[in-house]
Order: sequence, then structure tokens, then C-alpha cells
Amino acid sequence: MARIALDAVSKRFDRTVVADSLSLTIADGEFFTFLGPSGCGKSTLLHMIAGIETPDAGRIRLGAIDATDLPPQKRDVAMVFQSYALYPHLSVAENLAFPLRNRRVAPDVIAAEVRRVAEVLGLGALLAQPPRQLSGGQRQRVALGRALIRRPAAFLMDEPLSNLDAALRLELRAEIKRVHATHGITTVYVTHDQEEAMVLSDRVAVLRAGRVQQCDVPAAIYLRPANVHVAQFVGSPPMNLLPASSLAQHPGAAHCLAGRGPDGFVLGLRPEQVDFHADAGADRQRAEIVLIEPTGPQTWVTGRIGEHRLRGRLATGENLAAGAAGYFTFARTALHLFDGPTGTRVES
Repeated sequence: MARIALDAVSKRFDRTVVADSLSLTIADGEFFTFLGPSGCGKSTLLHMIAGIETPDAGRIRLGAIDATDLPPQKRDVAMVFQSYALYPHLSVAENLAFPLRNRRVAPDVIAAEVRRVAEVLGLGALLAQPPRQLSGGQRQRVALGRALIRRPAAFLMDEPLSNLDAALRLELRAEIKRVHATHGITTVYVTHDQEEAMVLSDRVAVLRAGRVQQCDVPAAIYLRPANVHVAQFVGSPPMNLLPASSLAQHPGAAHCLAGRGPDGFVLGLRPEQVDFHADAGADRQRAEIVLIEPTGPQTWVTGRIGEHRLRGRLATGENLAAGAAGYFTFARTALHLFDGPTGTRVES
């Protein structure tokens, strides 16, 4: 296992900055995720750790070694890609064994390691099969096993679940979490899926345009987003962000803005912390209902307040229809306050 340190790492392609003097440390044995939209630099950072890309400036350290200029084969890291990258002419067992054969490991040791990894990943009955006869989830298990069998200092995973359907993503997500808990190998994971990041990670770095917007444990990022970008990117559905003036009538907002006034501030509310009702009340504000979205476990309601929209849940036992008036409420502790011009969090 290895501690990974990025020290003022920068990288650009033409005029596009994908890493802007970025510094952070990933602890030995940690499951660390780079999270962000396409083009934010997350895969390029992973490729620089792997040695596939070279930074324009800064240093990369793996354990005690300065790996900045080391080729990939000397870094003792194993990558799992979005594409399975299996050898189609080899069986599952041969694909698993390939990294050890490259190292000229003794055949009896290879056979024992293949059996061990196959048992860990539920591949024992498939060892004789070629990749073309496997499902997508099974192929990704083989790709994971081929990385695991090396016992590397670190796993690097580049959106490994993106090509799978929803059910398989859940299954493989649980498998990756179990493998990490069992083996404790330092893992750097890249994804645009905030739910994956929240479920799997010890810590998450939310990226935007090559810069870390926030780096913390998942709960802290969800509960105390550092800025409006993090607030909207982490959470499903995304956080409501409205000018403070549009919610100034609500008692909870008035408490949050006490001594400040609404001008120049943005208020954030998680949709799951907003309840819509059919009737008015002392702690409720009116909105025109524009959309009702039943999802099974709950029904999402979108209301319009002037020019702005607010999403929340239909309160238990209530009935609303699009075009009617609704009344929403929220706990004052649910509010997040951000500075309007900069988007940064303001402690309230």
C-alpha cells in the first residue's frame, strides 16, 4: 500500500487547464475519489498518478518515492478502466494470470493466486470461459481481479462502472467496497456519479476546471458544501439555490439572514428538506405548482416563486396538482447561506 501526494501539480492541453497547481495527499489505505463533471480534470489527474500523462509542473510521490518521471511499469499501481481491456483470446483464468506471468512468477504460485482472486470475486465457475461469453458485470470483475492479483501499492479506477446498467452498477459498487474493506489497498477512484462517490469513499475531492472545490469526508460535503458548485453537484435531486429575497417571507429565512438583509446572498435548500402542502399555515410560503413527479417512495413537487423554482417533497397525506397553489415549509436549520457574487459558503 502507498501514500500518494500531489504537490502543486499543473497540467494543460493547449488553453484548457485540467490541473491548476493542485496539492493534496491520499493516505495509505484510503479510498479516495475525484468527483466532477466531464472535462474537470479528474481522469487526467488519475493518468498522471499512473504515469500515462506527465505533469507540466509539480511533483507526484508514491510512498517515499518521487514518481513524477517514472514510467507506468515502475510505479507499482494497477489501473481498472471504463472499458474492460481484457484479452479476448485468453480465458478468464489466463486474463487473471497475465500480470504474474509477465513477472515470471512460478506456475504453482500463479495457479494459487488465480484461485484466490477468483474466489474473492465470485469467478470460480467462469475460469475457463473467454471474455465474449461473459456479461458486462462479469467482465468488469475479471478486470478488477487482474488488478487485484498483482497486489499493487495502489488501485487507480477510471469510471469502471460507467458502461454497466443500473442493477450491475449497484452490484459491482458493493463488490468494490467489499474488496477494499478486505484488502485495504490505497484506491484512487474517478467518477462523475456523486452517489458512487458518497457510497464508496473515505474522502472525496470535488473538482471544477482543474481545481479542488472541496475535499472532505462525504457527509461533510453533503451537509456543509463549500460553495454553490459543490452544493448543486452533490445531492440528488440537486440543491435548490434561490436569491435570498425570494424566501425572505419565510420565518426560517428571516432567522438565517438576521442582521444581514437579503441582498447579495443566495439561499440553498435540499429538496428532501422542503415539504409542500395543500393548505396555508403560519410557517408556510405560497408557490404555484408547476410539476408533480411521482417516483414510488416519494413524490417530488416543483413550485414557482416569482421567476424562481423550488423543488421539494409532497408532504405525507397531501394532494396537489400542477397549476394549483401549494405551500412549502422547511426547518430553519435546513438552510445554507452563500455569498452571491463569489458563491462561497457563509456561516450563518
